[in-house]
Amino acid sequence: MTGLKLITFDLDNTLWPVDEVIRQAERTCSAWIAEHHPEASAALTAERIRSVRDRLIGEQPDYLNNLTRLRRDAMAQAFIEAGFAEREARHIAQDAFLVFHEARNKVSFFPGALEVLETLADSYTLGALSNGNADLKQIGIRDLFAFHHSAESIGKRKPEADMFHAALHSAGVSATQAVHVGDHPLEDVDAARQHGFHAVWANLIDLSWPSDLDQPSHLHSQPSRTYRPAAPVR
Repeated sequence: MTGLKLITFDLDNTLWPVDEVIRQAERTCSAWIAEHHPEASAALTAERIRSVRDRLIGEQPDYLNNLTRLRRDAMAQAFIEAGFAEREARHIAQDAFLVFHEARNKVSFFPGALEVLETLADSYTLGALSNGNADLKQIGIRDLFAFHHSAESIGKRKPEADMFHAALHSAGVSATQAVHVGDHPLEDVDAARQHGFHAVWANLIDLSWPSDLDQPSHLHSQPSRTYRPAAPVR
């Protein structure tokens, strides 16, 4: 990786574990609805929201490029189907999402991750590339990154090229001067390679590499378990 100038990072499950964060955010959101809109809380079971979300994705696959809109619209639709007027349902869903999102950004970094970012920021341009909806300002690390591109801001998820191209444009470098660090074998590592970046697999959630992809050249990991792609829920 000679001549390296740009390091981009995925966020969820790369810098911090996200699954329990999402579960806690959902519990916080449900508790808020139960307190402020008790008549709506019965419509917002995890199973119900999951069912509505899956249906929305089936009807409009583009929802996967905006997980904020997906979660907010799924809540609103669940309320509408429970008998709420659309205006009220969307108002409750918007307020509930803000509660969810605040809790969703209360993350705990993997050991050493924050220190690594602080060290690298002194020598390289750092960028964030995420399919999720984490907010670097709320998390408290916005000043370490020159830019943050997401599926929502770009309009396309990784592994599509759009986010990677946006990163190169923002940093003013070529792909050979950039390395992307991420947890997802396809959306991060293989995508980065396909778009000309160097790539590092940050396997901190203990997965095995899928057999149909070329092995990563650079790896930071823990002992492996079976790789199972997770549904986007952020």
